[in-house]
Amino acid sequence: MSIANVWRFLHFFFAFAFVGTLVVAEWNGRAAGATDDWGQRAVLFRVIHLSTRVAGLGALVLLGVFGHLNAAALGYSMAASPWLWWVTGLWLAAVAMMALVVLPAATRLAATASTAARGGQAVGFDATLIRWRRGNVAMSLLYLALLALMVFRWR
Repeated sequence: MSIANVWRFLHFFFAFAFVGTLVVAEWNGRAAGATDDWGQRAVLFRVIHLSTRVAGLGALVLLGVFGHLNAAALGYSMAASPWLWWVTGLWLAAVAMMALVVLPAATRLAATASTAARGGQAVGFDATLIRWRRGNVAMSLLYLALLALMVFRWR
C-alpha cells in the first residue's frame, strides 16, 4: 500500500465524517423546530453543538489536510494547478464559515435553549436560529462545490 492510498483513505474518511455532521445538524435542527418544548430543544441543540464542534470542525480541518497531502502525492502543486487553488479557497471558506458563523450560532442556540428550558427568556433565539440555518445552507453549498471539484479534477 502506497502512502498516496493512505492519504486518499483518510481524505475520504473525513469527508464522510464531515458530511455526517451536516446531516446530524440538519435533522436535529428540523426536530428542534418541530417542537415547542424547550427541554427537547435544549437537548437537540446540545447534540448539534457537540457534533458541530467536535466532529464537524475537526473533520473539516482534517479533510483539507489529508486532501492536500493526497493531492501532493498525486502530483498536484499549488504553483502549477489552478484547480488546487480553487479547492483550497473553497476549503478555507468552509473552515471560516464553520468557525465564524455555524459554530458560534450552534453554541448560542444550545445555551439559549437551555436557559429557556430552565424557565428563562430565549433572548435572541430567532435571530440566532436564522443565522445558524443560513450558515448550514452555506456549508452544504460549499461541500457540494468541493465534492464537484474532488470528482471533476482538471489538470
